[in-house]
Amino acid sequence: MVKKMKLFLTGSFITIIILIVLFSYRQSIFSINSLPFDDEQRGLNEQIIIHFSHVVAENTPKGIAAEKFKALVEEKSGGKVVVQIYPNGMLFNDENELEALRDNKVQIIAPTISKLTNSLPNWQVLDLPFIIENNEQLKKVLNGETSDSLLQELEKINIKGLTFWNNGFKQIASTSPVIGVEDFNGMRIRMMSSDILDDQFKLLGAKPIATSFGDVYSGIKNNIVDAQENTISNIYSKQFHTMENHITLSNHGVLAYAVMMNEDFWNSLDTDTQKIITDSFEEMQDWQFERAEQFNEENLSYLKENSAVHIYELDEPIKNEWKEKLKTIYTQYEKNVNGHYLSDLLKELNEPDS
Repeated sequence: MVKKMKLFLTGSFITIIILIVLFSYRQSIFSINSLPFDDEQRGLNEQIIIHFSHVVAENTPKGIAAEKFKALVEEKSGGKVVVQIYPNGMLFNDENELEALRDNKVQIIAPTISKLTNSLPNWQVLDLPFIIENNEQLKKVLNGETSDSLLQELEKINIKGLTFWNNGFKQIASTSPVIGVEDFNGMRIRMMSSDILDDQFKLLGAKPIATSFGDVYSGIKNNIVDAQENTISNIYSKQFHTMENHITLSNHGVLAYAVMMNEDFWNSLDTDTQKIITDSFEEMQDWQFERAEQFNEENLSYLKENSAVHIYELDEPIKNEWKEKLKTIYTQYEKNVNGHYLSDLLKELNEPDS
């Protein structure tokens, strides 16, 4: 009898404790929000965290630009805005980062222009080969009205376009020499997913293969591709030249990055914070362009010093052969995509510098 009484009292006591805990929880008695905290904790809660994901190495034009942006924003905001950078496809690759941005899993990405062409076909205008001939023209275009119009198009897919970053001109890196047009015949060339780039290599007689940037190294190593188009800084930083040791300095296309933010996240920021972000991009624009040029020049000099790497330059007659093979691509864009953008870009390129 005594034993049963002890069991009853013990059970009743446990039941009472459980009821008290449940009641306290429902009434938020133990809620962390009701506890006092100091000013430092309050400051942490008020911080704005921007997750910036990209797919290239830190020692590249995009990598150092992301770090520069982080430093400027954090300095201008007095630490209120914190930018956390995830390089080398640490979070997302170039095939899924756009979806991650639209889902606000990250707040900023900086994909290549080619990656936007499926969602926004007009963007293919910047993928057209040989349309931009030198760094002066490239700088004019990336800071001009055509680029502004392209950034505004991002609003159609709930994205805030912020700016363009430069990574220079694309070259051909391959396992065997590519100089004349005939050298492209049957060559499997890795490219970014873009109708214009696909047409470009088919017109040259190659077999284009679209893969993510993160799969390029394994594609070369496993003999899935024979060549790729890329900038010198990307070829060098990812050590692609150790397997594709024939590099043709063709300057046939440009590689630029569109820096963008989730639009809902952008709209959630107060005007002062928005201004800090836009001011930071504006302040570093010339610096970014110049550092990209410097990176490509320095990396090319390292490659030229490497006896295992063979560098080829196209003379004008051979370059004209490439252009002749590719001349129909402009008509295709004008007819099937948007002739307005092409005419605007050509007009912008031919305008004298102010």
